[in-house]
Amino acid sequence: MNSQILEIIRYATLAPSGHNTQPWKFAIKDNTIRILPDFARHLAIVDPDDRELFISLGCALENLVIAAQQMGYADETALFPANDPDAIVVRLNESKTKSDSHLFDAIPIRQSTRNEYAKQKIPTDDLQKLEQASQAPCISALLFTENQPIESFIEYVKEGNRQQYADKHFVEELIQWLRFNDDEALQRRDGLSTRCSGNPSTPRWLGSFFVGGSNGDDQTEKDAKNIRSSAGMMLFVSERNDKAAWVETGRAYERYALTATTLNIKSAFLNQPIEVPTLRSQLQTRFNLAGAYPQLLLRFGYSQVMPRSLRRPIEAVIGRG
Repeated sequence: MNSQILEIIRYATLAPSGHNTQPWKFAIKDNTIRILPDFARHLAIVDPDDRELFISLGCALENLVIAAQQMGYADETALFPANDPDAIVVRLNESKTKSDSHLFDAIPIRQSTRNEYAKQKIPTDDLQKLEQASQAPCISALLFTENQPIESFIEYVKEGNRQQYADKHFVEELIQWLRFNDDEALQRRDGLSTRCSGNPSTPRWLGSFFVGGSNGDDQTEKDAKNIRSSAGMMLFVSERNDKAAWVETGRAYERYALTATTLNIKSAFLNQPIEVPTLRSQLQTRFNLAGAYPQLLLRFGYSQVMPRSLRRPIEAVIGRG
């Protein structure tokens, strides 16, 4: 296989995904790459419609396009063509024009940073850069820095945690994807490493015991503290609620995240209010979204770098076709 195309795909796999499931496969034929959902890695409880899965594919697509442009390719991208309805099809053509490298350079150092932030305001110019990076057709990114809406988000996150942790199937699925110690993380190279959240390494039986016995209060307290330490929050919404809109949401988010990385701004998801259908509807009303669909909720601010989540080897996600 073309080594340059393999390297482009490696950059694509550095995208974020729910529970770090890495729910993607890549099929290569000549200079065409098909990005496919790996439904064996979908989250049946927290993401039953695969909405977050396709957002993750959008993040991977954006990384892939940025990497391809940096390596001298122009892309022709088709989302879910009629003859290949589950695929994102990217055809790469050689080009003499390279993209600006600052987003490309940010791909390997971007991370979801889940610790407490520095309670420091972000300059207006940088906030504008984040907003500009997040815009896309049919996608809007709403930025919040005032106390009142942020406190409202805390209440929605609190209720999301309460409802999710009351569902034993949610807790079982979460435990399945938690990596409680370094040995588990290194062996699987996926999932949510507790070290990345600032928690100590523990045996699986002990970590499972504590998570399985939680009613969500500890998580809510931690989330509230982390939100209040942040410079602001951002809500991504879309005009439609279908696979294409989810992919475009992922692309817009990844541009935001890479731009934030270049500005030394960290961020972390707080999607509980969007994952619970009744709360998602309430968000539409509370924030006057006029029929737009909430897709992603995150906090952002300044913080130290945390340990990075791992990725599976490239051989595990590619094939021909």
